[in-house]
Amino acid sequence: MTTQPAHVVTSVAHAPAVPGRGDLPSIVISLDFEMRWGVHHRLRYQMDAYRENLEAERTVVPALLKLFAERVIRATWATVGGLACKNWDEYFRRAPLSPRYANRQLAVSPLYAELDPAGKLYFAPDLVQSIHDTPGQELGTHTFSHIPMDEAGVTAADVKGDLEAVAVLWRERFGAAPVSLVFPRNQTAFTSVAHDCGIRIWRGSETPWYHRKTPATSQHVVARALRWLDAVDPLVRRACALDGCMTRASLFLRTDLTDAAWGLHLARIRRELTFTSPDEVFHLWWHPHNLGVDTQKRMARLEHVLDLIAEKSRRGLAVSRCMADLVPAPCERPEPGSEGVAPAG
Repeated sequence: MTTQPAHVVTSVAHAPAVPGRGDLPSIVISLDFEMRWGVHHRLRYQMDAYRENLEAERTVVPALLKLFAERVIRATWATVGGLACKNWDEYFRRAPLSPRYANRQLAVSPLYAELDPAGKLYFAPDLVQSIHDTPGQELGTHTFSHIPMDEAGVTAADVKGDLEAVAVLWRERFGAAPVSLVFPRNQTAFTSVAHDCGIRIWRGSETPWYHRKTPATSQHVVARALRWLDAVDPLVRRACALDGCMTRASLFLRTDLTDAAWGLHLARIRRELTFTSPDEVFHLWWHPHNLGVDTQKRMARLEHVLDLIAEKSRRGLAVSRCMADLVPAPCERPEPGSEGVAPAG
């Protein structure tokens, strides 16, 4: 497996790139750290909706960092840039203009600042700093304002302005711009623009069509059902090799399942860990807010998974890596229009 070349500067704290072990499978964890930025388009002005999950992130994130550190597990935190701002004044000073979305609900509303003046659901600079300060944890990006890029009205200039805003903030606060990107809502687009902004690795969706963008129709309902069935099928295996500068997701971790379904989900994870080959990456991901309710049970399930990963690493059967460790050398600039976005129909 390709390791990070020396010329790439990353925000992985206190830890060099994983030494070359191309003879071992790679296990990658990425977390979409977004708080309310990631769900504002659905919740809009209902500030109490999903509040329990979001507020719990202030205890979930330190707990996750402790679990990773204890097990020497590396992870990429794809962090919304706005989270690192101290308050609304700093956010509005740094944030570029919102794209002219055809769906205006996707735009960040100034009313959010009136409804949550302290920004408790939007800003967590202390948590972002703690991620940076924890050994082996990489600060990637999830864009500055959680811009879903494959939406009508979003332009290359919007994407460039957003990613540049993240790069400036990351350099000022953490000493290096991000090299890893997770596309909001898993909408892969404008990859050549992202590359020009310093991004060298990004997470792609799983290969089946139902893991990509689907319209809000019966097809969307079918896609959601198929994704759930996919997650509890113990015979599925989605680890795969790098595709240029993209590492595909293998599995979304679902700690909210019933006990029976969780058993099948765990069997799927065990299968992936057992059969991932040296040229492949098993890429597991989730959001911290997924652990914000029924937290004790969900964290226990997560801990079980992390123990499996740590055991593989201790036995020399796999290597824990963050996304930056996978950066190919060189990471060639993608051709414009080669994003491979699933058709909306």
